Amino acid sequence: MEHKAFLGYSKNPADVSQEILHASAVINKSGFAEAQTWEATPATGRLIIETVLRAIDDSTICLFDVTTLSENVLFEVGYSFSQQKHLMLSVNRTPKSEHDWRSFDIFSTIGCIFYETGSELAAKFMTGMAAASQKTLWDDVSQTLEGHTRNSLFYVPTYHTSEAERNLRRMVGRERDLGTRVTIADPAEQGSAPLAWYVNAVYSSTATLLQMSGERHERNRLHNARTAFIAGLARGLNRPLLVIVDEEYQSPVDYKDILYTYHNKKKLSEKLKNWLGKAFEIQSREDAHDSQALVPRMEIATELKELNFGDYVAENESDTLDEYFVETAEYEAVLRESSVVFVGRKGMGKSANMIRASQVLGEDRRNLVCLIRPSNYDLDGLVGVLQSIGGNGNQSFLVDSFWRFLLYSEIAISAVTAAERLPAGISAGTPIAHLRDYLTQNDISDYFSDRLEKVIEGELARLKEESRGSTIQKQRERIAQVLHSNVVGNLRRLLGDALRDRHRVALLVDNLDSAWTRSGQLKSQAVLLVGLLGAVSRIAEDFQKEKNRLQSVNVTISVFLRSDIYDEVIKEAREPDKINTKRIDWTQPELLKRVMDERYLSARPAGTSPDELWQRFFCAEVDGMPTLDHIFATILPRPRDLVYFCKAAVQNAANARHPVVDERDIREAVKAYSKFAVDALLVEYGSTIGHLEDVIYEFTGSDDVLSRSMVLELISDGLAEDDLKAAEECLEGLLKISFLGIEVRVGEIWYPERGDQLRKAKILARKSSRRENREERYQIHPAYRNFLEVNTSA
Repeated sequence: MEHKAFLGYSKNPADVSQEILHASAVINKSGFAEAQTWEATPATGRLIIETVLRAIDDSTICLFDVTTLSENVLFEVGYSFSQQKHLMLSVNRTPKSEHDWRSFDIFSTIGCIFYETGSELAAKFMTGMAAASQKTLWDDVSQTLEGHTRNSLFYVPTYHTSEAERNLRRMVGRERDLGTRVTIADPAEQGSAPLAWYVNAVYSSTATLLQMSGERHERNRLHNARTAFIAGLARGLNRPLLVIVDEEYQSPVDYKDILYTYHNKKKLSEKLKNWLGKAFEIQSREDAHDSQALVPRMEIATELKELNFGDYVAENESDTLDEYFVETAEYEAVLRESSVVFVGRKGMGKSANMIRASQVLGEDRRNLVCLIRPSNYDLDGLVGVLQSIGGNGNQSFLVDSFWRFLLYSEIAISAVTAAERLPAGISAGTPIAHLRDYLTQNDISDYFSDRLEKVIEGELARLKEESRGSTIQKQRERIAQVLHSNVVGNLRRLLGDALRDRHRVALLVDNLDSAWTRSGQLKSQAVLLVGLLGAVSRIAEDFQKEKNRLQSVNVTISVFLRSDIYDEVIKEAREPDKINTKRIDWTQPELLKRVMDERYLSARPAGTSPDELWQRFFCAEVDGMPTLDHIFATILPRPRDLVYFCKAAVQNAANARHPVVDERDIREAVKAYSKFAVDALLVEYGSTIGHLEDVIYEFTGSDDVLSRSMVLELISDGLAEDDLKAAEECLEGLLKISFLGIEVRVGEIWYPERGDQLRKAKILARKSSRRENREERYQIHPAYRNFLEVNTSA
């Protein structure tokens, strides 16, 4: 026989597995290939996964049924892919399985057979393989793989926030602080990355750390399926692999022996440290020849390999961001000595501004830069502390005390850490030594929520003992006084002495949205964030005052906050006009174009024209429109989206061995980007807009321009209830997140980015509809149309 085929599938549901067994029999009978199923592989005395992988090694073709998104099967798909096997995937056609396939788009470049019977599956499999080229999918994807980076880690966290996920993020953050190059596939930031991105992340990293979710929510099911594929890929590339799971996680039988179950923080820390140390040690012993032998050889076929645009997530490119960072007015505002709140949607460059500003400010040794991010504190923990004392966060003095404690203690820890790294260290009797000793004596050395609980724990216990029957209000006031008068006051005095010679102390606070969820804690979270925004200017002013033996320190605070959260939070502010706010905006095409120009020029000789990228590597037009205009008309105006789109287009061209990115590659990029945009939308706003995924999918197959009544009807179908008020609230949400635009004049659509812009647009739309004697109309943003198969009007 010409081919030897391996068939992988889930045993359940039984009717599907029986159809696959029938397909295997038909293939064997035809003589086209020798087909072997996983159930026919002898596993006596050996781990099932080992016998399955051996059978895959012996095959030339692999057919995997992914109808149920089985984690066992997807692990095998990842392994087979890395071993350069010819791959075909199959899905037993049902409405649910087709929906799952569309949602799980990492395999969009792999041929998929939709079938109803085993005979149909066998026929399509043989026809597809007869027409297949000699090259495999690995041959295509490997065209743009980057070089291996030593002492590097690829980490895939979960969608669901759990104790294990929270602690693992902190530990990974520590490794990054210690110099490990870390790439994170954060669902909240990454969205739905293309196959090539995951392949490159595993390939270029020394070790792969994955986390499975024990929750059985729909999005976590998709996460576990994707993670299983990555695990198989890492196994096939011989990358050290660690898969962390919660105790409630039901491990698949085939590879339960490669999982580590989380029990507590201490054991996890020991496991991670030992595993990562061993992985780096093994890698350091391998010479370049051995290292290259770990993976299949690559054949680079086109000049497009020269194009490396970096990552579209700022956190994953902090060490190269300085090479192509685009300086804007908002960035200059961070560098100026002022405290300000920067507001923008995800992908607008908030984190990039923070990272680059911290680098530039840190280059001046007279400055102290302190980064405060979700990996460095726990907003949920702070909410928990508030709830434990019976309050919901509505006492401004208490909240202000909490934030002062957080910011002061973070400055103190950063100052001591910076001093300890100096060659001379910390001399006894100096102000910085006194600060260090105070932190030690008061146990102010752990993450924020832990520190806060330790500080108030004893005082709270004493209050409950000596003041039984006292009001919750009195308890809150007492705790605030303890924090404000004692710990915070002492820290302020010690910081003044230790930092008085510093030119500037810059606090940069980012990623506050990581703790923003649609839950019973939303009110407390909003009040806490309002407290932070209000404290920004007050704390900076307090530090600059020199009184009562307190030394003056030039402290500035920059807070980076997602715009939809800011719009909700600011409603709780008593004096919102006093909060210095700047909006990050990329609506100017020329400014957005610079994002790609700078990335291209960073790898080109000095004097290269930025237009060379578009003239040399991209076709001139797409569907009669200049290519760049076509791209801008398709994407959301954000750096993240532009980088993602261009990387996808180049990847398509490289895989197809095209000399330039042509119209076909652009159209394929539109497909990949549209799914990415939908996925990112659901991740970003799914926790704040109820039933968002169900509502979004109801727009599938609709026209791009819809009347108000039609939009409300689709929303009601997604909400599964006939509640006009709920539908109107959801419509408001879809406008705020720019899924829908609103027609303000005939043929003129606005996609407002801010609350005041939306209010203006709604007034214009209402007046326009009255003049035209018709309903208000809305339009689905072009970014989402392709994936939802929306019918675009001429």
